Amino acid sequence: MSLIIFILAGFLLFFMFQLLGRARQTFAQKKLWHRSAGSLLPLAELILWVAYAFWGIHLLFGNHIYFDLVVGIMVVLVIVAIAWFVFRDLFAGVLLKAEKALEPGQTIKTPFAEGKIKHLGSRSIELINDSGELVKIPYSRLSNELFILPPDNEDSLPHHLEIILQNNQNPDELRKRIRENLIAMPWVLLPVPDITVIKGKDGVLKLHVMFYTHIRSHAAIVEEKLKIIAGQY
Repeated sequence: MSLIIFILAGFLLFFMFQLLGRARQTFAQKKLWHRSAGSLLPLAELILWVAYAFWGIHLLFGNHIYFDLVVGIMVVLVIVAIAWFVFRDLFAGVLLKAEKALEPGQTIKTPFAEGKIKHLGSRSIELINDSGELVKIPYSRLSNELFILPPDNEDSLPHHLEIILQNNQNPDELRKRIRENLIAMPWVLLPVPDITVIKGKDGVLKLHVMFYTHIRSHAAIVEEKLKIIAGQY
């Protein structure tokens, strides 16, 4: 009888989370709750399944002589599983960053995505691809994979561009916006682009932009995008 109750409770718990999952999708599409609230559902599901497992052990083996041993084994298994899930990406990230000397601004190619490194977190790496999308990859997915690092700085080509400011443009704001976009562009290499405000002989303010790319065709793409940002198209 205890086994039947345990199985029925498992089915009820499973179908309950199926319904909650569909409700979460519906609420998310209709924007009836904040995204962070929906992210709590998987955590609640994990906690309830672990509680269900321990309740089942008590229900099935509560009067058994080996009850304490079974509970101890379950506790160890849960701790090992959680530790593996939490720390595998952390350890893989430490080894990967130490071996590859990764840093923000580098462009890398992986089997999962290609783009410029935006952030090196403790458990994952964030890339910005050619479409401007943010790609987050756990370090454990990269630990045994081949990925290509960019060329050294001495192999990069410097490029210069002058952007004439319009009368209503704020030099500091435009300089900041161009710098942020340059850092995010996958074609631009290190070192960090240099942007200075200069005044021409005719008194017109200009932005002098210096950046580095691997090939000249990438520089043409960057210049076109910068002119769009500066409102020259």
